[in-house]
Amino acid sequence: ILPPIDREIATLLRERLVAVGTRIEVGATVEEITDKVSHADVTVRTSAGQTVVIPGDKVLVAVGRRANTAALGLDAVGIVHDRGQITVDAQQQTNLPNVYAIGDCTGGSMLAHVASAQGEVAAENALGHPASYDGKTNPACVYTDPEIAGVGLTEEQVKAQKINYLVGRFPLSANGKSLIMGADGLVKIIASEEHGEILGVHIIGPRATDLIAIAGLALGTESTLEDVMCTIFAHPTVSEALREAALAARKRAIHIPNR
Repeated sequence: ILPPIDREIATLLRERLVAVGTRIEVGATVEEITDKVSHADVTVRTSAGQTVVIPGDKVLVAVGRRANTAALGLDAVGIVHDRGQITVDAQQQTNLPNVYAIGDCTGGSMLAHVASAQGEVAAENALGHPASYDGKTNPACVYTDPEIAGVGLTEEQVKAQKINYLVGRFPLSANGKSLIMGADGLVKIIASEEHGEILGVHIIGPRATDLIAIAGLALGTESTLEDVMCTIFAHPTVSEALREAALAARKRAIHIPNR
């Protein structure tokens, strides 16, 4: 599940969902949805080729989005696009110098906060103030319980790019505020082995979608593990786990065994 998310984090969410009775069918195809008034029957062909009927009170269709540009007349005015997705540069400018595009219609990360950032870039450039969009610090958030958030490279991406890296993990079961809240989870920091520059941060647990902003700032400023380790975080807060994960990457963890 959640293919773009760091596999370790996604696996933890799957385990949590299964533990509370959630049935997960991956690689399956929905063949039919039948409204039964009191509920809905979803006919599914599983990855094993079996046809099963799954009843549910509600059916949520979340298959993603596509650019809604068919009625804009892009070809008529000569705007370059790829099957409706408008091609833009880092300034959000199309091939026509006085036309800008932002958000879902440009493809990429179809998220509200991405569109907002791109909108600011487009407005600045349209008014003659140089600006560019850099998706490096774009956070990905999943509003499940527990929450998931990530920014930067996943461990799978780092491996694929053949980057020598360090990983620091800190379980929220060892975090004071999480204990108070009766919650657990994991903070995972990935950094370059050579300089300790933070390459990615991935979190599952309480307030993950809030904490990820700190990680985004660290990536945007090219901060290192040492920068995070030298930062004082208030106690008790969940944010302390970010520093603990950085310490763990250097095998200097205080509240968990160093391995």
